[in-house]
Amino acid sequence: MADRFEMAESGAVPKVEDGIDPAPMRSRKWRRAGLSALAVLAVAGGGLWLSKERLADRIIVGQLAAYGLPATYEIESIGPGQQILKNLVVGDPRRPDLTVERVLVSIRYRWGAPYIGGVTLVRPRLYGQYLDGKLNFGALDKVLFAPKTDSAPFALPKLDLTIEDGRGLMLTDYGKVGLSLEGQGALQDGFTGTLAASAPALALSGCKADQARLFGTIAVRKEQPSLTGPLRLASLVCEGGARSGPMTAQLDVRADKDFAGLTGNAALRGQKLSFPGLTAESLALDTRLALRDGALTGRVEANAGSVASQGVRFGLLGVEGAIRARDSLSKAEFRGALQGEGLRQGTALTAALDSAQRSANGTLVAPMLAQMRRSLTREERGSRLTGEVTLRRNGDALSVVVPQARLTGGSGQDLLALSRFQIASASNDGPPLLAGNITTGGAGLPRIAGRMERGRAGQALFRLTLAPWRAEGGSLAIPEMMIAQVPDGSLGFSGTAQVSGAIPGGSVQNLVLPVNGSYGARGDLALWKHCVNARFDRLTLGSVAVDGNTLALCPPGGSAIVRNGANGLRLAAGTTALELTGRLGDSPLSVKTGAVGFAWPGTLNAKAVDVTLGPPDTASRFRLADLDAQLGKDFTGNFGGVEASLAAVPLNLANASGQWRFADGALTLTGAGFDLTDRLDPARFEKLRSDGATLTLADNRIVANALLREAKTLREVGSASIRHDLNSGTGHADLAVPNLVFDKGFQPADLTRLALGVVANVEGKVNGTGRIDWNPRTVTSTGNFGTENMDLAAAFGPAKGLKGRIEFTDLLGMVSAPHQKVTVASINPGIEVNEGVIDLTLLPDQVLRLHDARWPFLNGTLVLEPTDLRLGIAEARRYTMTVKGIDAAKFIEKMELGNLSATGIFDGQFPLVFDANGGRIEEGTLLSRAPGGNVSYVGALTYENMGAMANFAFDALKSLDYKTMAIAMRGDLEGDIVTNVKFDGVKQGAGTKSNFITKQVANLPIQFNVNIRAPFYQIMTSFKAMYDPAFVKDPRTLGLVDAQGRALQRFGNGVRPGGTPVIVLPGAQPNIQPAESGNMP
Repeated sequence: MADRFEMAESGAVPKVEDGIDPAPMRSRKWRRAGLSALAVLAVAGGGLWLSKERLADRIIVGQLAAYGLPATYEIESIGPGQQILKNLVVGDPRRPDLTVERVLVSIRYRWGAPYIGGVTLVRPRLYGQYLDGKLNFGALDKVLFAPKTDSAPFALPKLDLTIEDGRGLMLTDYGKVGLSLEGQGALQDGFTGTLAASAPALALSGCKADQARLFGTIAVRKEQPSLTGPLRLASLVCEGGARSGPMTAQLDVRADKDFAGLTGNAALRGQKLSFPGLTAESLALDTRLALRDGALTGRVEANAGSVASQGVRFGLLGVEGAIRARDSLSKAEFRGALQGEGLRQGTALTAALDSAQRSANGTLVAPMLAQMRRSLTREERGSRLTGEVTLRRNGDALSVVVPQARLTGGSGQDLLALSRFQIASASNDGPPLLAGNITTGGAGLPRIAGRMERGRAGQALFRLTLAPWRAEGGSLAIPEMMIAQVPDGSLGFSGTAQVSGAIPGGSVQNLVLPVNGSYGARGDLALWKHCVNARFDRLTLGSVAVDGNTLALCPPGGSAIVRNGANGLRLAAGTTALELTGRLGDSPLSVKTGAVGFAWPGTLNAKAVDVTLGPPDTASRFRLADLDAQLGKDFTGNFGGVEASLAAVPLNLANASGQWRFADGALTLTGAGFDLTDRLDPARFEKLRSDGATLTLADNRIVANALLREAKTLREVGSASIRHDLNSGTGHADLAVPNLVFDKGFQPADLTRLALGVVANVEGKVNGTGRIDWNPRTVTSTGNFGTENMDLAAAFGPAKGLKGRIEFTDLLGMVSAPHQKVTVASINPGIEVNEGVIDLTLLPDQVLRLHDARWPFLNGTLVLEPTDLRLGIAEARRYTMTVKGIDAAKFIEKMELGNLSATGIFDGQFPLVFDANGGRIEEGTLLSRAPGGNVSYVGALTYENMGAMANFAFDALKSLDYKTMAIAMRGDLEGDIVTNVKFDGVKQGAGTKSNFITKQVANLPIQFNVNIRAPFYQIMTSFKAMYDPAFVKDPRTLGLVDAQGRALQRFGNGVRPGGTPVIVLPGAQPNIQPAESGNMP
């Protein structure tokens, strides 16, 4: 009450004092009579005055008492035509409800009877409240709201009223309102005044109005009060985001004479209006309303300019129609027409279509959306909206009925049409009820036709069709979709979608997909509660083309494949098996699986996944025994039993297992282990093992790294780094062998069987790099591998100091560049030769072509003639050893045969054959060059008397000149070698003895023929062994006996049981003839 007006003003009531002046007494009698008369008159006049004031006071007091009004006042004047009161205070003087500085009451008479003809209030001050829906003026309530004592209607009193400088203050639930009123005239007809109201801030129904001001004219004509004038708001802000800028409402309101009803017009103009998801630059709202008997009726015409929502924008949007309401607006209806012009796409719709198009990039939907956007843009100019609408409210129930509406594009085609359309909501919970017909169309836009009807059980049925919508070769059609709605708002739907066109990474032709499920009143979505069969004629993914097939997916028992509700999105489905055929590029493709099941969030599991690529004879195959995944924000899981073989790359991957993770668009394999084997027969290498390999697939690029070891010994062989681009189908693998060590614990035969029968007892290191490149058309591979120092045993003898590098032009095919050169420090086929050079080429199909191998030998040359070796298979191998210009004296010196000397230069060839029966020399020959030479032998038999001819022979051998010496050799390397030595043109040389016999035969032609049968290696060592026992080899180093001295089983050259080629070892055979020669004396 602190805001009550303190309007009482203090004032002094003037006192009137009567005084009599003394006078001389003249004719005292007359004086006394005059005085008496004056006194009587005075007393009579004073009594009359006092009686009027007391009478007025009694009337006012009585009237106040009758009303029960506590009031104080002062009587300023009382006259026959006017009474004036001042300082009127109604209510508690300390907190008055009404104060009036002066009250002027005009008294009029009719037939001699007085009545109040007019009242003038000077500076009245009124205080009131409107709180909790109740109007309160304090003590004045007893008068203002007194119950009527009769049934007569309310009527304004017949009174002329003048208000000068009237003020008021109302405290309300919505804020403080200050009032100002001035006016004058007859209350029943003729009163005119001005009313001003001001509220700095008003809060009403969640909205806040700033600087609300009303300035109007109040008038009464024929007992009907009226108010005309503007109501202005600086701004309006409501909860939920609604707001407006300056608003002005031009009011013209008239009340019935009994105040039972109101009629009026309002012209509202506003700027900068905004609502959640909707804005308007301007608003013009004109209304003509009537309120009587609690019912509101009238017409409304509204136009909003530059209307923008998230979906669409209008240059102008208007509505015009009739409104009816009753029961405090709890029941209301609007029925009218809609019109709009200048339709444009809203920013949110544009962004949504743009986002959807970008998201659908690479699918048939993207060109459809692009076509839709172009068509909508083309139709915007000249577009218009027309229609009829009815809005109804009944308590909490709301409904919107559109008997008909059309959105017409600039081309004149209907883009959207509604008829008998209705949206109704019985409550705030659950989806609204739908009814009516809807169609869409226009060039380049989807043509949808839908019809809502009522089923037998009262539920709403909505039938929808989408005619084939085509764009850039893609097509989408819904032949029929049935949607059923029950009274609680739940929806059930069932239909079929037909799709042809691009999908991510490929395309699909004539996909027929049943679509069925339900949408609950609480927003729960369920799709595919029963098994669904998706059928297509052709499916392509990248270069993969899948033949027409039908895929069957089933939900878990009692559930649906897709569920979305309060618990979020849930997916679960499975199939007993998949069997797909098709092509990858030009290659046949087949995919078969066992049971496959997945759940989201949850797990995915697939069993026995088999992929075959290519014709049956040359197919690449992949098999995945088991795959499981944890499906969540990141996908993680394990895989195992993976087998893979690529036709283009003759390698097999088996027993692969590890962990995988899919996150941020990247697939990562870690801790992967696998076996790598050669698919060719015979295999070029033994099984390799990798553990801890990694693979990453991101942005359609594969990056993989693996360290390869020999599977049994786990000796590190090298590493592989793989890069592959799935978009282009190109990639490469970098191979690195930094330091492959061969020793007693690891031999080439452990790495590759191709080394069996070729090399053994290898000691040394190999290093090198390789690269495999592939694309959709071909696979190429290169490499460079070599050694700086390696010792080994070969078929033709032990070799040391092997050095060189091999440049591979086809690493996978083991094909080298032509004429690769390798140097050999020494080789010992029985006689050590040094500083050799080998020229070779590795050809396709594991063929080693020996172009040339040669060593300096006894002042001549030892040459291994060109030959082809087919590696890894059992076949007869032929070598030809050619000697050119060897010096016999150097041979004797090399062999350190002290009791033998010879001269002469020899050439020859030794054909060597290694097959399943062992190794042998076939018709090897040595032939001396002209003019021959000399042979000298001095041994124990030289000095024995063995008869004339024997003595002649051995005596001749002390120095024997020859013109021709031919040596022929043949026989098994593991058995006896038959050596024929033939001397022609023989005669005694210098220093020999001459006697009768020798003189007789000196001129006769002498021919020596010597036949030797002995093991090959014994021939080569027998001379030295006779004089130097240390030259006899330890049989353990030759592989003849084991470490305990037990004889080892011997095999012929070729294959041992199991198909393993072997190196020929020299066999131990008894001598044909015991040696007769001993040590030289």
